[in-house]
Amino acid sequence: MNPDLQVIGLISGGKDSFFSLLHCQANGHRIIALANLYPPPPPDPTTTDNDDDLESFMYQTVGHSLIPLYADIISLPLYRQEIRGTAVNRAKEYSTALTNDGDGTLSSATVFEEGHGDDETESMTTLLQRIMAEHPEANAVCAGAILSSYQRTRVESVARRLRLVPLAYLWQYPELPTPGGPREGGLLEDMAAVGMDARIVKVASGGLEEGLLWENVCAEATRMRVARAMKRFGGSVLGEGGEFETVVVGGPAGFFKGGIEVGVEERKVVRGGGGEASLSFTGGRSVQRKGSRADDAGWLDKVRIPNRLDEAFEELLETLDHEGNHMPALGLRRTVENSRSVQCTWVDKYHICTGRWTTHISNLAASHVKDSTQAQMEDIMRILGALLEHEVHRSPADIVFTTILLRSMDDFQAVNQTYAELFGTRPNPPARVTVACGDMLPLEVNVMVSVVVALGPDVARQHLHVQSVSYWAPANIGPYSQATSVRLEPDDDEAPAVVYVAGQIPLVPSSIEVVTRTRPSEESQSEQDRASFRLQTTLALQHLWRIGKAIDVAWWVGALAFVVAGEDDIKDKASIAALAWRKIHIPEIDGKSIEGSTPTDDTGFDVWNERCTEGRSTLTTGHKNKVLPDSSCLSVVPDDGGKTMNGHSVVPPFFTIEVAQLPRSSQIEWQGLGVSRAAVSFFEPIQEHGNSITACSMVSNEKIFGFIGIGVSSMEDQVYNQIDAAISRLLQRCRIPGTAEGHRTIYTPLEIDMNRLRAQVIPCRSVWNIQGEELSAALVVEYEREVDR
Repeated sequence: MNPDLQVIGLISGGKDSFFSLLHCQANGHRIIALANLYPPPPPDPTTTDNDDDLESFMYQTVGHSLIPLYADIISLPLYRQEIRGTAVNRAKEYSTALTNDGDGTLSSATVFEEGHGDDETESMTTLLQRIMAEHPEANAVCAGAILSSYQRTRVESVARRLRLVPLAYLWQYPELPTPGGPREGGLLEDMAAVGMDARIVKVASGGLEEGLLWENVCAEATRMRVARAMKRFGGSVLGEGGEFETVVVGGPAGFFKGGIEVGVEERKVVRGGGGEASLSFTGGRSVQRKGSRADDAGWLDKVRIPNRLDEAFEELLETLDHEGNHMPALGLRRTVENSRSVQCTWVDKYHICTGRWTTHISNLAASHVKDSTQAQMEDIMRILGALLEHEVHRSPADIVFTTILLRSMDDFQAVNQTYAELFGTRPNPPARVTVACGDMLPLEVNVMVSVVVALGPDVARQHLHVQSVSYWAPANIGPYSQATSVRLEPDDDEAPAVVYVAGQIPLVPSSIEVVTRTRPSEESQSEQDRASFRLQTTLALQHLWRIGKAIDVAWWVGALAFVVAGEDDIKDKASIAALAWRKIHIPEIDGKSIEGSTPTDDTGFDVWNERCTEGRSTLTTGHKNKVLPDSSCLSVVPDDGGKTMNGHSVVPPFFTIEVAQLPRSSQIEWQGLGVSRAAVSFFEPIQEHGNSITACSMVSNEKIFGFIGIGVSSMEDQVYNQIDAAISRLLQRCRIPGTAEGHRTIYTPLEIDMNRLRAQVIPCRSVWNIQGEELSAALVVEYEREVDR
């Protein structure tokens, strides 16, 4: 990402939009213009109602008459536009439902001509287009979304169509670790620290009395009054659910050149139903700041940038550093001989496996492999479309997870562009993992694709697709979501779900750059490289954790770490990845809880979204899981068939897979499969003919989803029968009657007999188990079925 973005600031007058602008400047970006949307004049000018308050689902409008004063006190051009339409589309994920016109943009004229202009969101599109015409250097837009997915997804939709980078630095900010630890006043105290003066102009929640109007919510006394009311009556201390609204009348001298004054006689209280009250303004003026300007730039030092790692992951990194430094540099290579032939025989044998809730389409390659990589991808997309339509009877919108294998990461952009066309303007493309296998792919095959297709209705799926740059986790601006959840019971909002999480690489969320680590200069290059790998391992794993918690994952049923290594450090890297996976599943590391920092405010409940979706269940709900892993959902099944509870020693199936390249030249990419709202059975590892077998299963109302990880010690001919026998034994331990044929994925550097083991194939350079031992192959089996009683 360009470190010096030219930003258009969306402002409502409220505290969040302005505080987000301060974070833009703290991250080195330049604010070039302000944008505001205001309500149209009332049909009846003589009405006694508050014409300031449009009660929009998307925009704050109370106090809009004061907005023009910001042009004077901030010295930035201000552009305003009337809000057209209402909240026609009240879903959390917003889409125009229009076909992409080829260059990735939609003009506002097209939107209104097609009849979609009735939605109030599209007023933002035309306003931003007008600003971009005046400021062609503009390449980003900033919004103050903190917890509301409803608002964030709409800004992202407009930004994506206009090719602007969406910035939402405050997204999930109350939950992020900050220097010095959490403050009692949370984000409001952070605002006070930089000198913001945000006056309450509307109260709409029990306990927030009319007497709070025009009080500075950043002031300690007012913060305490609001906090007490929210504790007693429920709601957000930040006002994220519409409990109160604010207008900023002043701030740090380096950003605000003055302030706004409104006399008592210029403020009129307008009372509504249920104790709601707001202010309507008949006047107001800007005043220039007096006194010394010596502190103009000092406010930047008071903007607290969240720590890169949560406390628990800082502790994990310290553990990896300590134990990793004691691992000898083994210089080891290949205990498993690579016997892959130059020409593989399985390339043209795509595989379809249909279960109870999903269908896997695996190993898709182009019909004409001598074509360019982009042409191969176009052919694969054509084949996939035909299979979806005629074999699976579903559409691309039903794909929930994709695996893309490349020969070289140099082809990533070309493949990505073709892949994106499959989903058009849909707001939630599937989660995805992309790795480069190098020469392990069959001869002349430059790209292969496998997909997971959900068979249930769309209502049974939930998506996490954050495209805004923030401090939380890497934005997914490309055609993939962070995660997709598939419920086992489509009609039950509380039913267990399987969660597919996209591959996570070690990007710094606020810059979208791969993390680097500065170490003492006296260290050797190899020592610095090992230290950097440990940091990358930790940060990417934290991304997996944050995403999992955001989409309510309670337990990982299995995970992979794809790594890039040289001839002399693969065992090192495999050992570090395995160590990280083991340690993160210990409930406490030196007394620190692994669930991370305690939220200062958020209950996980998106009030805006609940209000706008009329009570329908959404991704962010009141029971959002705050602990991961959550051992309370777990039972452990020993090999003797008994049942025990031993969450402190349970580590889900895990393998390290060595590949040729990863996106953005990363050294590690984590991929996890999780479950939510589930009772999980963990089956203690067993040995079958030298093969280590670990499994988890989730059962709900006689519906079973299972995950088996098999570390294959040898790919001798008899291993195929051994694998089938081992799976049968494990299913018996799971008390699953009959057979449960499942989808199989094999990770191996060796040639395999596809006629004997029909599976998705990930050809790789090496495979390692959780003990840091090299394997001939790793086999992952996912099974799903209804039990006949």
